[in-house]
Amino acid sequence: MFTSRIFTGQQWLENKEISVTNGRISAISDGVGAASENFLVPGFIDLQIYGGGGILFSNHQTTEAIQATFDEHHKTGTVAFQITLNCSPASSMWKAVEAYSTYTGPGLVGLHLEGPFFNPVRRGAHQEAFVQKPSLAFLEELIERTKSIPTYLTIAPEMFSAKELSLLVGSHIMCSLGHSDATFEQAMNAIDKGVSRITHLFNAMSQWQSRALGLVGASFQSNAWTSIIADGLHCDFKSLELAYRLKKGRLFLITDAVTNDTSGPYSFLAKDGRFTNEAGVLSGSSLTMMEAIQNCVEQASIPLEEAIRMATVYPAEVANLPDLGSIEVGKRACFVELNPALEVAQVWYDGKALLN
Repeated sequence: MFTSRIFTGQQWLENKEISVTNGRISAISDGVGAASENFLVPGFIDLQIYGGGGILFSNHQTTEAIQATFDEHHKTGTVAFQITLNCSPASSMWKAVEAYSTYTGPGLVGLHLEGPFFNPVRRGAHQEAFVQKPSLAFLEELIERTKSIPTYLTIAPEMFSAKELSLLVGSHIMCSLGHSDATFEQAMNAIDKGVSRITHLFNAMSQWQSRALGLVGASFQSNAWTSIIADGLHCDFKSLELAYRLKKGRLFLITDAVTNDTSGPYSFLAKDGRFTNEAGVLSGSSLTMMEAIQNCVEQASIPLEEAIRMATVYPAEVANLPDLGSIEVGKRACFVELNPALEVAQVWYDGKALLN
């Protein structure tokens, strides 16, 4: 395949051609033929996405819901994603694990359990009836049931005892702080113990105040990887710009995207470009990763290269995905062709073009 320019995730390469063997990049060589004004970037990675095509994973923990998510979101450049489950009862969590384990389609790189170990006062649009207090027995079962799959878990650290938190941090589960009313000290304690991620900055967390820095302040004070929803609704674009300046190199994009599905316990309504629950609480986004990158560049003065890294290089590092996130020999041939207007022209998944 030929392109005039490639942004590898680290640098720009001019007039190069990519060779693919068995779905992996086997060579990057000098291009031959007419140059194109379009350019290639690594395929986008979304670590928090709830569904697509009208099937919400929180209502239907099925392989069909996972496939529908890929079918919708690959069109806008997302080649890898963690399917995400809203705060749910244990029975739904175990169904989600089963669906993950039996899915054989493309795109899936992890299961993100957003809950159920929240602080109820910061639950947002998640159902309070499903919020649970952690216990050693429940955590041990969760660790055992998910041991064979990459699992990402958003927790409120103030709800955990020291022993419970140590059990989680010492397991395979990738923990992230969110839906939390933690003090700055509680948040920093969890980060110091090894929780190296924070979920959707500014949303559903204790805020940065003059004499109480909260979880927002802990994000800025620490080196923790922090996700953000760049839609202008979950946080103002000026807040996005400030977060970039303070967390440069440790801030990554998620869409938090939901879909129209009123068939289960989570019923999100689309109106005026946003999703809310029946009480009118903001509850997920209609954002695509391509739109998130565009917003970073056009609304928050973030350089294009950094905006691309926020959707590729950084989430690959956050979720331990060494074969994705950049365009390099030996890595999977997953990339996106963009035109100068930052619109998706083509998407490649393991070397196969997906768009007609």
